[in-house]
Amino acid sequence: MGRTRVTGHLAVLGGGTPYTAALADALADREPAVPPGALVLAGRDREALDAVGRYVRGRLAPLGWTTAWTTDARAALRGAGIVIHQIRYGGIAGRQRDEDLAQACGLVADETLGPGALQAALRLRDPLAETCRALVEECPDAVVLNLTNPLSLTTARMIRAGVTRCVGLCELPRVTLAAAAAVLGEDPARACWAYAGLNHRGFIVRLEWDGVDRIPDLARRLGTDTLDGIRADEIAALHAVPTKYFRLMRSAAPAPERGRAAFLAGLRTRLLEELRADPGRSPPSLRTRDMAWYPHAVVPAIEALRSRRPVLCELNALAASGVVEEGRARVDAAGSGPLLPAPAPAPVETWLAAFRDHERCLLDALEQPSLSSVRRALEADPLIPADRAEACATLVWAGRQDEVAAP
Repeated sequence: MGRTRVTGHLAVLGGGTPYTAALADALADREPAVPPGALVLAGRDREALDAVGRYVRGRLAPLGWTTAWTTDARAALRGAGIVIHQIRYGGIAGRQRDEDLAQACGLVADETLGPGALQAALRLRDPLAETCRALVEECPDAVVLNLTNPLSLTTARMIRAGVTRCVGLCELPRVTLAAAAAVLGEDPARACWAYAGLNHRGFIVRLEWDGVDRIPDLARRLGTDTLDGIRADEIAALHAVPTKYFRLMRSAAPAPERGRAAFLAGLRTRLLEELRADPGRSPPSLRTRDMAWYPHAVVPAIEALRSRRPVLCELNALAASGVVEEGRARVDAAGSGPLLPAPAPAPVETWLAAFRDHERCLLDALEQPSLSSVRRALEADPLIPADRAEACATLVWAGRQDEVAAP
């Protein structure tokens, strides 16, 4: 990422989702660390945008923020210094199709991993390119904080499209650190730690307090318990702490579940009803969904970008491997530096090599979509049993053809 000083307002693409209320709450909770400024929300649904905008304005105005909203994305972007990109391309209906695909493949439905993530990436390929054109033309120097899943793929595609100051944000590294610290009875703010991996496929590879390696102690203290589903023997064998998604890589992965898309659709309806009924109160239903990415990833990044003092943040950024990887980097008012080196134990390096190879195949499938490129990407996916890759590829490609043909 370039090091031009960050100036201009904060814009939010996908700002009409009622979950943006949680962003406003997180910004307010970090006051005065995050200085106030101008905020512009962009969304397509005018009625929803009005409800969200009124809440955000009321929440942040007492702290010195000004809030505006518009259905014209380019107007929102014009002159922006920081852009939050949180558009869900295809909406909840697309999420439902991805869940149905994963269920048909007998795999866990997830918008960042597996066949559902590839189908989602193929769906957003063209509309994301349009968003990138708007970003390059309206705010070429803006730092873009990307939240749209599958995160590593969308970040890579945005960088390739000329959005060179784009980074992906995810709360999982810091949430995993906090969970490990709780088991150890330590303050996570005092930890000396390093992280390496790809989004949702990463590892804390160094975890020390007062110069003492605590990973072996973490495994011992867990005993028969788990750390967000990760067993003690896995931590001991890796000599690293993986994020919770590592459990999906086991031969006996959790059974596929239905219902996330339906839950999100219902929650969106309730949140909008609550925002309309009382725009001065944080919608109570917001608490039924964990949105830790705002307080643990997005707001810290905004705080760092408004600071003269470098702050360590967890980012998804283009790495020397040629793919977008997740790690820690120094961020300040001039933007972000490169990912910091994070030497990993040999067992972790084996996994990282497989994840990087898979990521390259995914990018190839997005660059040149075809049944054969989709098949290669799924065959390289450590999450997918070899005997299911062919059938999954056929389903993904059929879904792609159906969506392309749809009016």
